[in-house]
Amino acid sequence: MSFKFVQMSDPQLGFYASRHPGIEGIDYEIKNLSKAIAITNQISPDFVITTGDLMQDRLDSSHADIVKKMYSELNCNYYFAPGNADLTNTPEFEDIERYKKRFGADYHSFYHMSSQFIILNSCVLQDWSKVAGENSKQITFLEQQLQNGQQNKSSHQFIFMHHPLFGTDPEEDDGHMVLPKSQRTKILNLLDLYKVSAVFTGHWHANNLLTYKSTQLITSGPITFSLGEDPSGIRLIEVDGDNLTHEYIEL
Repeated sequence: MSFKFVQMSDPQLGFYASRHPGIEGIDYEIKNLSKAIAITNQISPDFVITTGDLMQDRLDSSHADIVKKMYSELNCNYYFAPGNADLTNTPEFEDIERYKKRFGADYHSFYHMSSQFIILNSCVLQDWSKVAGENSKQITFLEQQLQNGQQNKSSHQFIFMHHPLFGTDPEEDDGHMVLPKSQRTKILNLLDLYKVSAVFTGHWHANNLLTYKSTQLITSGPITFSLGEDPSGIRLIEVDGDNLTHEYIEL
């Protein structure tokens, strides 16, 4: 059974201007997101998942409206995971509620052609100091969903979130670019226990491809301004039976 989907990450309306003094507005992101949507519609995937940072200024409701309007131009279903720009680096409950009203659940799961797709809110795994207990809820939810997927004999189990688990070494120190070891270790144990096929993330504005035991860890570059060697782009993922392949497509 074969299908394909697209990962987008970090459309982040307003990011380019925030990094370039003298430039204002969201023209850069509008142009890139328009390209991404056009390319995606040509590919005609089964669906799209965006791994966070939809907009630079979480309080700008007009930017949220633009994101929703542009995504509505896709010829397929689409799903969002929240990023730190959407909720702040230290999210509060009001930030989560604002996000949910605009874009839907901050974490959830679904099945497609016998594969399972789990979307997490990694912001509360990165810093839960103002949303006590939300980190534990995420881990419990993830474990329950992985158990359900095994019981349903899922061909593949995929996880999507904004923050990568680590950059090069699962034992590396904590930092704002990766999940802290206290949460990372719990998730890595679950990846190994349930033989998760892949974890898709963003946040770095750059590509980074790793393998942890039997799980591929795939961090994709952004729709907005790239901070890595690869330019802005989207990722096409194809699933054919047990095989998983992916390709980064430049904008």
